[in-house]
Amino acid sequence: MDRSLLVFEKYVRSEATKKSYLYHFNRFLNWSKIKNGDGILQLRESALQEMVEDYVFYLRSRISPNSFQPIVASLQLFFSMNDKILNWDKIKRMVPTQVKKSGHLAYQTEDVKKMLEGEHLRGRTLVHFLASTGCRLGAIPELKLKHVENMSHNCKCIKIYEGSNEEYQTFLTPEASKVLDEYLEKRKRDGEYLNEESPLFRASYQVGIQKVKPMGLEALRQVMQRVIRKTSVRKKITESRYNIMGVHGLRKRYGTIIKLNKDIPYSVGERLLGHQIDLDPSYFRPTRENLFDAWLKIMPELIVSDGERQRIRAENAEKKAELLESEKDKRIVELETKHRETQEQIRGLYELLGKKD
Repeated sequence: MDRSLLVFEKYVRSEATKKSYLYHFNRFLNWSKIKNGDGILQLRESALQEMVEDYVFYLRSRISPNSFQPIVASLQLFFSMNDKILNWDKIKRMVPTQVKKSGHLAYQTEDVKKMLEGEHLRGRTLVHFLASTGCRLGAIPELKLKHVENMSHNCKCIKIYEGSNEEYQTFLTPEASKVLDEYLEKRKRDGEYLNEESPLFRASYQVGIQKVKPMGLEALRQVMQRVIRKTSVRKKITESRYNIMGVHGLRKRYGTIIKLNKDIPYSVGERLLGHQIDLDPSYFRPTRENLFDAWLKIMPELIVSDGERQRIRAENAEKKAELLESEKDKRIVELETKHRETQEQIRGLYELLGKKD
């Protein structure tokens, strides 16, 4: 990596923000047709000012006004950290005014079913993964097999943003776990050698022995855009706005299910969503098992298949009944034991009184 990008990365604290900024800066480089960051720094500041202004004009007709903030922020940080002084007040005035955000609603389970209909294995695996974990799409390119671990109830634990301050753990339902296993098994059959460093989702390939590359963020977006577009599960509320955000609507579904469950404490719910709370990370340290036990309370609602959901609920009801029966038997034994002890005490008392007489 060229020196200018190393300087740029050094001053981005959050791992997720770093990935976002690098993504936006690389798109700017591609547009400028300049090979790398060091190359672009060879230009005079006046030329850079004009180039950034032209880029903003180029984007105005192509992206939502609400999408400019991270793009401008990434460019400002790069040039500032590399001692290039541009007129950012002027550039920011060229950015269109933000519009009211769309997508306040969440997808419903019926919507997710439609996304899965007729979808190929990798697409189905991706939809199940997002619906079950509620993770951000940007977290997926860095995921490897070492970040996945089997859990009880035929579930899996997924470690998100490993090694960063934003690291957290989430889980896959039994049906999502099964589809993921099928996807990985297909890759094996196609000739891919899987190890703990293998990407969880790999880029498209013709034969499995091709050099393995993880799916990039843009490829993930394209897959999900195609999945969502074919279903018509979203409704237009203006020419360019929908009632549900594209991919993020799945995360909203996940968050809504958590928040509606009164048995999950606020801090635990936030941790399952990967949110950081003021001071909370320093003092609130739930174990993976703590989080999994809480997540199991919402697992039936996360499951997409009606048959699978009914099976899980029936299984849970049976286990609950068995637990109640076990508790009942335990209570009966305790009462019988206490009764025997009381009888023995009474007999002992009678014997003592008899001796005194």
